[in-house]
Amino acid sequence: MRESPSSDSPLEHGCTDGQAGFPGASLDSLEQYLLKPEPTDCSANCWEQLRDVAVGGMQRRDLVDEIRLRWGRVALSAISRKSRKESPQQAMAAAAHVRAYMITEFGVSDVDLARNLSALCTDILRELEMPLQVATRLAGEWRTLPREQMLQLRRIKNMLTPVLPLVALFEGNDPAVLDIRTWLELIPSLP
Repeated sequence: MRESPSSDSPLEHGCTDGQAGFPGASLDSLEQYLLKPEPTDCSANCWEQLRDVAVGGMQRRDLVDEIRLRWGRVALSAISRKSRKESPQQAMAAAAHVRAYMITEFGVSDVDLARNLSALCTDILRELEMPLQVATRLAGEWRTLPREQMLQLRRIKNMLTPVLPLVALFEGNDPAVLDIRTWLELIPSLP
């Protein structure tokens, strides 16, 4: 049975003045809140706090897997909502961490996009915004690059690093997975 937020629920008020509106909220009420088309009353800090709470729930081994997966989806939703206030690469890096954890803990799934390895690799590749050859060349000289190019290489590293623990799961000839495998070799050279 779904729990509906009470009239004094922090979810009805969202975040105001940089304060989180989610402390003590149940998983059911958070999911209901996130079903709203556009809760716009939350700051980036508020979404980050919700992500932190949800990641904590996802990592709680005392909970059943179904509940942990629901917490993972809340974390991904919070990251998605916060992404409107940050770069796509920052959002992808945060989402990649959550998705990689979900894959590691609960296995690869062809039906759950959050745990679909090919979809994760495809999403990361889409956000890299640089051909591998260019990244390889720049990685070799990153200490001499302008700050913005250094940051771009760092964002690439932040998106790729969560996938490293999943290498043992790479199989078959999926083009996205094969491309990511090549990109992962670049990580040690990136700032």
